[in-house]
Amino acid sequence: MNFPDLGMVIVAGGSSRRYGSGNKLLENLDGIPLFLHSVRQFSPCCAAGGLVLVTPEAEQECFADWLRRDLPGRAVKLVTGGAVRSESVRNGLNALPPGLSLVAGHDAARPLATPALLARCVEAARRCGGAVPGRPVVDTLKAVDESGHVVETVDRGRLRRVETPQVFQFELLREAWRRAGEAGMEFTDDAAVMEFAGFPVEVVTHASDNLKITYPEDLAYLRWRFQSDQ
Repeated sequence: MNFPDLGMVIVAGGSSRRYGSGNKLLENLDGIPLFLHSVRQFSPCCAAGGLVLVTPEAEQECFADWLRRDLPGRAVKLVTGGAVRSESVRNGLNALPPGLSLVAGHDAARPLATPALLARCVEAARRCGGAVPGRPVVDTLKAVDESGHVVETVDRGRLRRVETPQVFQFELLREAWRRAGEAGMEFTDDAAVMEFAGFPVEVVTHASDNLKITYPEDLAYLRWRFQSDQ
């Protein structure tokens, strides 16, 4: 599966604060670092030279070593992340080659995302302007006050848990980030930038597992799953 007008920015530049010690994206999962699962999955889907990996400056050589070892000859451009996620995303977008009509953003901490999910988002983004994978919220949601006391039960019917990969028409996303920069706004999610700029984004509802590794127990669960599947 290949989209010759698609670029992708895989963000691997986070601080892993909630994970604890070490960079979770360099943790071993089924014999390779966590981040490599996303690169393996999505590099064949992008335009030539259209995959950018955003990493912390201090660990960039470690990421590069793994790419040379595991994916020799695969064109992956490494760029340095910023102090905040929005800066990392902008660095990645600026490193993409010209001539692309679509761009995808993906969190390297989601190793189970598939090309099939990406393809559904690509189709929706061509039609709508932007697309993000998401799921209905199934838990009961409560709003609380400063003391932690329940003040309201939130209607979950219109709520969605949004994931990555997120896909956008490239010029719309660049314009959205330009407007956000002029307004001095920072966002942790590209879809929120599009929303701020007034551009449409469609939620692609799906049922496939797309777990994000946030805590050590998330990685332990995935390791168990990979072992069980063998």
